[in-house]
Amino acid sequence: MQDRPGPTRIKGNRLLMQGDRHYDYDAFGNLIRERRGRDQLLVTEYRYDCQHRLIGLTRPDGNTASYQYDAFGRRIRKTVDGQSTEFFWQGDHLVAESSPTHHRSYVYEPGTFRPLALLDGKGPKKACPFYYQLDHLGTPQELTDYSGEIVWSAQYDAYGKVSAITLAGEDYLDQPLRFQGQYFDAESGLHYNRHRYYDPRLGRYLTPDPIKLAGGLNQYRYVPNPTGWVDPLGLSSNCPPPNRPGCEVPAASDEAKVEEANPTLPKPSSGPQDFGSNEKLTGHFEKHGAEFKAMSKGEYLLVARDVVNQGTRVEYLYKGEERSGYFLLMGNNRKGEAKFAFVGTNTNDEITTLHTKSGKEFWRTINGNAQDKTVRPAHD
Repeated sequence: MQDRPGPTRIKGNRLLMQGDRHYDYDAFGNLIRERRGRDQLLVTEYRYDCQHRLIGLTRPDGNTASYQYDAFGRRIRKTVDGQSTEFFWQGDHLVAESSPTHHRSYVYEPGTFRPLALLDGKGPKKACPFYYQLDHLGTPQELTDYSGEIVWSAQYDAYGKVSAITLAGEDYLDQPLRFQGQYFDAESGLHYNRHRYYDPRLGRYLTPDPIKLAGGLNQYRYVPNPTGWVDPLGLSSNCPPPNRPGCEVPAASDEAKVEEANPTLPKPSSGPQDFGSNEKLTGHFEKHGAEFKAMSKGEYLLVARDVVNQGTRVEYLYKGEERSGYFLLMGNNRKGEAKFAFVGTNTNDEITTLHTKSGKEFWRTINGNAQDKTVRPAHD
């Protein structure tokens, strides 16, 4: 997100603005619109089905794309400007794609999502093999032919956005695999990541994590460290095991289930929604508003409400009195410590403060001990 100039606004972990781009979401937290350019006239629209799967998009030039899925939620067809491509799967691995103009098959290292070879063409006599050269994450860096000549190579930034591609050979073969488990869609610039779509320009997913908090507090984040972790299913990040180059299916997803029932709208929060007085709101906005880039008291209050509504509630002691607090992970501070947005409340069910806390200060506040780094959610 840092390569685009201009201000950034995030609300409840939903990115609202980055540079000249503005983002709108539906009631479920799915990105439905991107507005950019002068007067925000360049609009990209996203459409979803009842299971929050992307089923279509319309670009600023009016061109469209649509997507279809099987009973297991795997994408089996995409249609871009009237041209369709079909996809074939073995479990969670994409093994082939076919369109009127091409047919490709993919081979992976056993038990991993690391691509080994691409077969271009259909049938044993026409399929031409190409071989992947990967980095430490299993991301394709080069594609070579049978003679060792490089026919495709790419350079990426930390979050997987391609910064340079070099095509060579007679047919100028372009290959779509990116981070482990990701497939590049040229029509949108997005990466299809099995259960979700990932935007490498932002380092974020378009929709919240289907496994909810089992995937982490920030449900739009890709992984904590994109130079050392991968998320081949779009569910839960996984660091490659020691002494092994590959990535197995993330262990965190073994017990977590992708939501199968009909989705429901978020329930209204029962937590506090206002400061005790306008004077307290004004005072805390003047003191802490800049920490959240809030331009007004109203924006500062909305951020506080988001932390209450979207965050984790904990109980802590304040001057010997038991209080309830709410927090959301914002990222890391300059020292590399976890940085949180924290809302304090009083016994009258009023918001008393909204500010950032990091490192030992945060753990000392919620646990009374800077060395105790355990989150103990409060239960109603």
